[in-house]
Amino acid sequence: MLQFSSTAAEAAKVLVVGDIKYAFVAGVAADIQLAVRSQVKEYAVSETRGRLAVIVEREGAEVVVALGADAVAEALRLPPSIAVVYGLVVVPPRSGRSNVTGVYMSPPVSEYVTTVRRYFPSLARMSVVGSQSMLRSLLGNDHAQVAVHSVSSSSELVTTVNRLADAKSLLLLPDSNLLTAPVMSSVYLFSFRNNIPVLGISEANVKQGSLFALVFDPKAVSRQIGEKVQTILNGGDAGELPASAPRRYNLYVNSNTAQKMGVEIPDEVLKKAKKVYQ
Repeated sequence: MLQFSSTAAEAAKVLVVGDIKYAFVAGVAADIQLAVRSQVKEYAVSETRGRLAVIVEREGAEVVVALGADAVAEALRLPPSIAVVYGLVVVPPRSGRSNVTGVYMSPPVSEYVTTVRRYFPSLARMSVVGSQSMLRSLLGNDHAQVAVHSVSSSSELVTTVNRLADAKSLLLLPDSNLLTAPVMSSVYLFSFRNNIPVLGISEANVKQGSLFALVFDPKAVSRQIGEKVQTILNGGDAGELPASAPRRYNLYVNSNTAQKMGVEIPDEVLKKAKKVYQ
């Protein structure tokens, strides 16, 4: 059954499509609605599969907000006259479609470079390992500031990491095909044997032993998406709005890892941290 944020008789300029049966996604969708000064309806992605264009036409919608990879895949097949704003995806989706923008979840490498240089200068000789697509999406202009290693398989990632004994810190870019549980176990074994901290991409990484992680703030991302939607409704062109990284991150820290590796955590970091694992 379709889920609506208003009565079925009311047309909506904005449709939000996603796995809204999950509380996290539903919360993001609700926060987007608060940021948009127009009629909004929510649809479960399972109910729009293969018929999103029909729903958009029936509603007379001008903008579709697609939350999550499945919703984005559906939305990117819409006619180019319909603006698409994506969210809850790791990096910007690859598409030749015009009239699309959004906010992705992963911090650019520059955010880690800035954090390390400010708070952990002894770790500034950072090695970044990831697939070519992730490097293309997240590296930006930081080639000269980090050592970059492109890999195409889990086995190549492990082999590459095991050669990085001269690095001072290690950042693995997000890729579910590469960062399997066995791979992460191998990486942490290397990390603790060589006193080279892993910089995490999730709170779970910090629990596992990463020194710290920068994790997107859902409410901040929701506001960013809402701002883009409102700009489009006010006459802006989605295609001229660049894809955005989150403006705000939650910081998670593992003080036990820091102690074992002889890394001093500044008081400012401990105060900023959303949670410190010990």
